[in-house]
Amino acid sequence: MEKLKKYKKQIFTFITIFLLLEFGVFPCLTMANTFANIIGAIALLVLALWGGLELYDYVKSSDGFVDKKELSEAERQWKEHVQKQMEEMEKINKQNESLNEKAEVKTKRKYTKKTK
Repeated sequence: MEKLKKYKKQIFTFITIFLLLEFGVFPCLTMANTFANIIGAIALLVLALWGGLELYDYVKSSDGFVDKKELSEAERQWKEHVQKQMEEMEKINKQNESLNEKAEVKTKRKYTKKTK
């Protein structure tokens, strides 16, 4: 509910623009009447401008689309994940080195060609 209150203005604006497009602009643009087509085109431009200004206002007022706290938390979690993976890789490398030291090197057999 808190997120709904936070974005109430944007939700209302989006719904209003959608309804105006659906029931006002689109029918005007598909009519066989030139005057209605011109009015629909002007309305479409006005709605596009309104939507652009609302989007600009939202981005300007909320420091962008990404919440700074969420971004820093995600970065911290990513660093922890990478650190854990690096520790696992070091363990695996140590195991591989110890296995390589224990492994015996076998020489290849030399086969000679049989002659008749």
